[in-house]
Formats: sequence, structure tokens, C-alpha cells
Amino acid sequence: MMIDENFGSIILEDGKIVLNSNMSPGIFMATSLYKGGSVEPNYLLKDTHEINGKEFLITLYFNNEKLKKIHLSEAIKGLSWDNWSEEVEINKKKSHDQWLLSVLGNEPYNYSWGNIESIFDKKGCVSSIILRYI
Repeated sequence: MMIDENFGSIILEDGKIVLNSNMSPGIFMATSLYKGGSVEPNYLLKDTHEINGKEFLITLYFNNEKLKKIHLSEAIKGLSWDNWSEEVEINKKKSHDQWLLSVLGNEPYNYSWGNIESIFDKKGCVSSIILRYI
């Protein structure tokens, strides 16, 4: 649904689910997003989710009973390991950068609750938007 820069929240399911630093693994497992399996240290949501007009794959990272990071990666229809390339990931990062600019304005995205950044991890061969909580 949307990202709330004031609190570092990602609001999903028409406001029924709020992902932020107050979420524990237990709270998460009580939501409709949880589809079974271990949530620590990370949990990839099974479905894509629309956030401010773009479809994302979402991975949650828990540590010490708190949500510490959220990774967002644009879901690209038809993309698989068969047609994946570094160029696709670099273009995805550019798309992430444009999306952040349209949603949050100009960088830097530093807040009292943490920060948001768009990265291309050459070693991991992935582009992500990362919300990090303090």
C-alpha cells in the first residue's frame, strides 16, 4: 500500500498490517503474510505487494525479537534465472532510485527511526531498497 517515512512503516493489506521496528517475529507470524516456516534471521514474503504504485518482493530481517531491516526488490514480470543479467539488476536499481525520488523526494533518506537506501550489490547480484531500523 504505502511507505510512511515519519515512522519507517510499510503499510499493507489496506492498513491491516504495518511493518516497522515494533514488529516481532511473533506479531508477524500472527498476520496473513506469514505462510509458515522459520522467520529468523529472514523471511521472504511469498507474494508480491504493491507499495506506492510499484510491485515488490519483500524480505524481512529479524534480530533479537525485532524487525531490523526490510528489503524491497521490484517484481519484474517474466524475469527468471534464464533471462536474468547484471544489466537487469542495474536497471532495477535505477527504477528503485526513481521510485524513491517520487515517493520520498531527494536523498539522503535519513530519519530518527533509521534510513532508506537503494543499492546494487554486485557480489550478491541483486538490487534492493533497504529500510534499516536503529
